[in-house]
Amino acid sequence: MILKRFIVGKISTNAYIIHDRHTLDAAVIDPGDNSKLLINYINKNNLNLTHIILTHHHYDHIGAVKDLKKEYNSDVLIHKKDLKGLKNPSINLSKQSNGKSISIDADKMVSNGSLIQIGNISLEVIHTPGHTKGGICLKAINQDIIFTGDTLFNDGIGRLDLPGGSEEDMINSIKNIISKWDNNIHVYPGHGNGDTMKNIRLQNEEYKYIIDRY
Repeated sequence: MILKRFIVGKISTNAYIIHDRHTLDAAVIDPGDNSKLLINYINKNNLNLTHIILTHHHYDHIGAVKDLKKEYNSDVLIHKKDLKGLKNPSINLSKQSNGKSISIDADKMVSNGSLIQIGNISLEVIHTPGHTKGGICLKAINQDIIFTGDTLFNDGIGRLDLPGGSEEDMINSIKNIISKWDNNIHVYPGHGNGDTMKNIRLQNEEYKYIIDRY
């Protein structure tokens, strides 16, 4: 798997493009903005963009979806519990945050355990609500890589005060799911730099607080 990170939009969201080096089939995870940048990379590398995968519905992760959909007609995937937010600008915060309402229809809905195939790459959907009701992480099968969206960062966790946020859900996601990940897992978050679970366990104070407190 070839992985490329782009930092896009006014609040520096991570958009990831992954592709199979043999088939050139590709997916973009959380294309939040700067569609021209993403399209240029895809075209320069002769990639076949088959999937647009959204870890959740917030505006800073979905801003370039329509341009990519128009250019490549790729399938837009999101967890079924974030489908309403993807369509509703008040829930995805697009109108309040950047003055431009975003309303998107998904092509496919995923749930916990769903497998997404991009060429020879398999991604497993891990439902991790907390930041939103339909927040997901994506585990690359047979690789120590997980894309965590806004559930887990190297130095914190996702905000809980936005539409769909839940402290109870976040505690459950961290205690019962994320805490079981191996130390050698490399986390690729929705904002900021990635890191290993080993380092996150040592330095992420919000993560440690939940583990110790609950």
